[in-house]
Amino acid sequence: MKTNVLSAIVMMALAVSAQKTYQLVWSDEFNGNSLDLSKWQYEVNCDGGGNNELQCYTGGTRNIAVRDGNLVITAKVEDYNGKKYTSGRINTKNTAAWKYGRFEARARLPEGIYAWPAIWMMPRDSVYGSWAASGEIDIMENRGGQNTEHSSTLHFGAGWPNNKYEGSGSRYANQDLTKDFHVYACEWTPESIKFFIDGVNFHTMQLSSRSYGSMYNHNGAPFDQYFFFIINFAVGGGFFGGNANALTQAQARAWPSPNFYVDYVRVYQLKDGVNANPVPAPSPNVPSTTTSGNSNGGNNGNNNNGGSNNNGGCDAGACGGATCCKDQINGQQCYNAGQYSCPVDSATGKNQLCPANYGACNKACFNPNNYHCVNGGLQPGKGADTPAKTSSTSTPNPTKSDNCQSGSTTCEDSVFGNQCYVTSGQFSCVKGNDNKNHLCPKDTLACGSACYPTSKYQCVNGWLSPK
Repeated sequence: MKTNVLSAIVMMALAVSAQKTYQLVWSDEFNGNSLDLSKWQYEVNCDGGGNNELQCYTGGTRNIAVRDGNLVITAKVEDYNGKKYTSGRINTKNTAAWKYGRFEARARLPEGIYAWPAIWMMPRDSVYGSWAASGEIDIMENRGGQNTEHSSTLHFGAGWPNNKYEGSGSRYANQDLTKDFHVYACEWTPESIKFFIDGVNFHTMQLSSRSYGSMYNHNGAPFDQYFFFIINFAVGGGFFGGNANALTQAQARAWPSPNFYVDYVRVYQLKDGVNANPVPAPSPNVPSTTTSGNSNGGNNGNNNNGGSNNNGGCDAGACGGATCCKDQINGQQCYNAGQYSCPVDSATGKNQLCPANYGACNKACFNPNNYHCVNGGLQPGKGADTPAKTSSTSTPNPTKSDNCQSGSTTCEDSVFGNQCYVTSGQFSCVKGNDNKNHLCPKDTLACGSACYPTSKYQCVNGWLSPK
């Protein structure tokens, strides 16, 4: 890890700021040779984060590395799952979240037009409703190509599209932020959120004297709950307004530096304060020796005894004495079997890491008390998981065919291929959040490869979230 005089000054300032003493309660110095999965998890999706971003976020080491004392997220120009770029995004949602404190990261920004690095926080629990009603804290964002610019923002209000935001707007440093490391931070108390760069407070937003949106019944909401860290490197998207999709692969290949470097992430809270310690969310127990690889399927790995267990072909000893799941998305994953499970996906026949006692359906985890998997899609209510089948009713289930009978049409389903279905029947061909076609029951939408009713679920970052 790199240290300098500036870091020492910032540390000294913490001890005397407003006559309050902060103590370090959580950090990652990125001094190893792989991402510490006991602290972070990969976000894997291609849905653009709801911002029309141009990249797919991948898992493992494809776009994320830890080397020379830094986390390094690299955006690459490559055709991948229908997108032209790949990059990385990680968070602490399943490992740690905090309410109030000083949150900082020392980072060097990537250099290239339409690059979008961000250090930010989201609520662990959607207490006030779907985004952005439960809040969002953006500690640092940068519009690629504007190398001296940075901004900080709070998002709040009702759920989209009635959300609101307020922040610093573009602020300009007196130096190129892509050439060296700088400390980006916020100090969050019940009274205010203050934003800093290199120890200088450049913007403050009061919380105690106002309500951030008419839907909240008290001041300070929604910024009175536990939030977790996110670090990501997006490519293009709504942050660039009308130029969201303007980047070409030739322009991206010419980027001077496609790497987002983070030296450390640290969380401080008030010593002897009410919130002096982080309150972690349930998380997998992942040793530092966790490996990753391709999934080959295997036996059902739902095991709640906490003992050693290889699921779906994990390498022997991959997790030491912990439980292992050869997850179909992220490869070998170590986990605490009291909190997580490794069911066989009813649609793909491969294992997937899911919350304890959940099932898997076409790469989506689901609660069997609320859903069941039919023909590779989630259906509301309890029931047996069933594979694709034909029916003798006037509204038959879809069947795979290259030639459809009269009264039927074709849906080029992204998972099952060319499917025939009765146009006046129980199914429809919908465009999912991944911009691909999915054959789903009537009046449902597609999130990833899972069909869902909008009355009960919403699609957030490629995953189903209860409303």
